Amino acid sequence: MTLPTFDAAFRARQAYQPFFCEENVLQLLRGTALPRPAAAVFVTNDDRSVAMWGQRAAAVDPIVWDYHVVALLPEHDLVVDLDDRTQLARPRGEWLRHAFRPVDEPRFQPRFRIVPADEYLATFSSDRSHMLDVRGRPLHPFPAWPAPFDATRGHVLPRFVDLAEPIAGIVTDAAGLLRYLAAAKPGDADSRGPGPPRPAP
Repeated sequence: MTLPTFDAAFRARQAYQPFFCEENVLQLLRGTALPRPAAAVFVTNDDRSVAMWGQRAAAVDPIVWDYHVVALLPEHDLVVDLDDRTQLARPRGEWLRHAFRPVDEPRFQPRFRIVPADEYLATFSSDRSHMLDVRGRPLHPFPAWPAPFDATRGHVLPRFVDLAEPIAGIVTDAAGLLRYLAAAKPGDADSRGPGPPRPAP
């Protein structure tokens, strides 16, 4: 497998802010750090409770996210996760085995919304209101860059996380993520299916 060459800005994680994964990936897809084709991948489920291993925000594994966002390079078979503790890019199958482990409760199993880069850039908009407490104060420090908000689109992050919402991309399971190619169109992957493959004992 030939790995793409990432530029210095990508390696230094200059476009990175903890707890703003959807914007971190947006910054990557806007720039030249990632080769094309690329896609944003939302990791979530109907219960908004996905268990993930190896995340920098976790003192103890696993951490349970309501959602997480990574980048996918389908032609290189790589997932790029800026929040991974040890390795930014892994082959899809390796990433699935690394980030998701066997769990007894189905509500912790991930599903995926895959959104091609151009579609993500043209559709996504966030006013960061989901990162404010009841008094309007930030729950975590905001990124230095402006909020990616477009008044004509509104705050659409909740629609991306709602897997029943057909706002963009395709919704699939781990098997669909492994099969995904840049030419995939909405409807190519089913919206329901089995959870991620379990690692071999």
